[in-house]
Amino acid sequence: MSDNGGQATGQDFDPTTTSMMPSEVVTKVLLLRHGEVEDFGKRMVRGQFDAPLSSVGVEQHERLVAWLKKYEPQPDFLYTSDLIRCTELNARLETAWPLNATVTKLLREQNLGRWQGHTWDEISLEDKALVTAYWDDYAGTVPPGGESLIQMGSRAVKWFDSTIQKHPGSAIVVSTHIGVIRTLLCHLLNVDMRNALRFAPSVASTTELLISEAGAVVTRLGERPWMWSRDS
Repeated sequence: MSDNGGQATGQDFDPTTTSMMPSEVVTKVLLLRHGEVEDFGKRMVRGQFDAPLSSVGVEQHERLVAWLKKYEPQPDFLYTSDLIRCTELNARLETAWPLNATVTKLLREQNLGRWQGHTWDEISLEDKALVTAYWDDYAGTVPPGGESLIQMGSRAVKWFDSTIQKHPGSAIVVSTHIGVIRTLLCHLLNVDMRNALRFAPSVASTTELLISEAGAVVTRLGERPWMWSRDS
């Protein structure tokens, strides 16, 4: 295992993990959550609102990609959400590795409809009952003009399963959003979608999955190794 300054597992696994992957065909998926967006500290509903990165987010992308280039082997495929906070990250990945990404709307964050671009305080004043219903069942409630978390998870899982089937045994890097990462983890680990918020990968973080015939193993969840790497 290389000394990468973080907690990533490298390619050596303990016996329990190895026993979970009896197949010789293992697909590695690295899910990257984009960096900080403008007004990150505000309680704003973004969803598919195409929020630009803050200056901090741009720096986070720069440091994340520098770490990936140094410590991760070049992947076989790049995929990205089409929202600017992800395409900016992906553009840096394409510079680090001579690959062209596939851009897809299926990797977008949850569509929160008419709530997008407004703060929770504003929305609560306008429609307190619906906001209360949403938080009572955030997985199943459909915001006005949007989609539920379960609906978003359905499209993300459909994309994921199709992609794994197309690229068995490959290494895949995906630039996406926290909602997509949460729903994929629920799907792969058999966690009820009502518990999706228990997964909280940080901005500019890496979540690594190993997919085999036996199922999925999570080797890294929401880590930011670029923060503690000696050369960052």
